[in-house]
Amino acid sequence: MKKQLSNITRLLLLSGVAVIMSTSCMFLPQKEVEETLKPEDKEGLTLVWQDEFNYTGVPDVNKWKYQTGDNGWGNHELQNYLDNSTEAKTAVVEDGVLKIKAFKENNKWVSARLNSKESWKYGFIEGRLKITDRKGAWPAFWMMPQNSVYGDWPKSGEIDIMENAPSTCGNHKVFSTLHAEGHYGGNGKSIGRKVYGDELSSEWHTFAVKWEENKISCYYDDVLKGSYENDRTTANWPYNEDFYIILNLAIGGDLGGPLNDVNTLGGEAEFLIDYIRVYQ
Repeated sequence: MKKQLSNITRLLLLSGVAVIMSTSCMFLPQKEVEETLKPEDKEGLTLVWQDEFNYTGVPDVNKWKYQTGDNGWGNHELQNYLDNSTEAKTAVVEDGVLKIKAFKENNKWVSARLNSKESWKYGFIEGRLKITDRKGAWPAFWMMPQNSVYGDWPKSGEIDIMENAPSTCGNHKVFSTLHAEGHYGGNGKSIGRKVYGDELSSEWHTFAVKWEENKISCYYDDVLKGSYENDRTTANWPYNEDFYIILNLAIGGDLGGPLNDVNTLGGEAEFLIDYIRVYQ
């Protein structure tokens, strides 16, 4: 999701065939599988952190902090990320759900970007999400390193658990992605996995990664979609430090694309989160 380069070319694995595609994101081509999540996949893991959003108001300040700004975020995005100090409620919890909202205020797009206050090294990280179908929106559930011990992005890594952009990718496709010095969007080698799903805006779906010392695997609705193994080089595997969780809803930009629907269908979009859980 971070992406500091525009007009980038990424490597897409689609049905076992490598395809070059401009300005999109993918995940995990090394092992492509379709297996249902088994109890042993979580064997020995304990739920260590969660937000079920079973309260009303703003996101739990003990668990989340806002990241603010309107600098385009390296992708020509249009939104200004606000915190909860303004009247524009871009992140609210109600009816057991976190709602991240993007809309226009004073003719400028506003939205929210939430970072978890805690960070983790390895584990099973899972979210149950409902994704907007508004073209021009760009919701994401991802992770960044707490400390950039190997250098600036992408050297210290990035784990994208779920990204979707209806304008450029359609409403039946999501992406999970790994970025590192040896494979990131800007050099045409982003390691990615394109996942075809059901209607993402009308149904709840779970997205997860199982992050181990020597392997990262991605899941969609408890089905294993792919995995990538440690090749023991820092350039390809900086995923041995603490990472924190990010939830955000961007507007426009290189992946978000044209604002067809968010401009015409009420001028707003929502990203819904039922829960986020971390097992270790």
